[in-house]
Amino acid sequence: MGFKGYQLGELLGIVLLLGATATQMFYLDPLKRQIEWRLATFSIQQSAQVQIKAVHDNQIALLQTLNAPADRIKEAEAEREKILERFKTSDADISDYMFEKEGVEDNLQLVVLALFALGTLLAGFGRAMEMRRHSD
Repeated sequence: MGFKGYQLGELLGIVLLLGATATQMFYLDPLKRQIEWRLATFSIQQSAQVQIKAVHDNQIALLQTLNAPADRIKEAEAEREKILERFKTSDADISDYMFEKEGVEDNLQLVVLALFALGTLLAGFGRAMEMRRHSD
């Protein structure tokens, strides 16, 4: 007993549906979660950056008010710049990752939709042909 063409089409359609679902579950959803986590991290970093800058600005203002030695003020300013520079590097790393993965995510969503649509059409066509064969 051999398979008819429409039965092979139906089988291929089911395989495409499973492939689309697997791609969605095992790659696209984890990628979305990772992007969301990085966005949350970015938001937290931005808040921390503002708070640390405010703390150091207050420390420098206090040192200036107390007429601290100029080298102590310069040391506090250098420390502030050093810490803020680390945040700038992290900001760039996160934004680079986002730009890199955004295109991948969009393309994969289109592939998943295409696979799902083609798989559904093939499986539906196979079922329709099977029903037509049995009704004749």
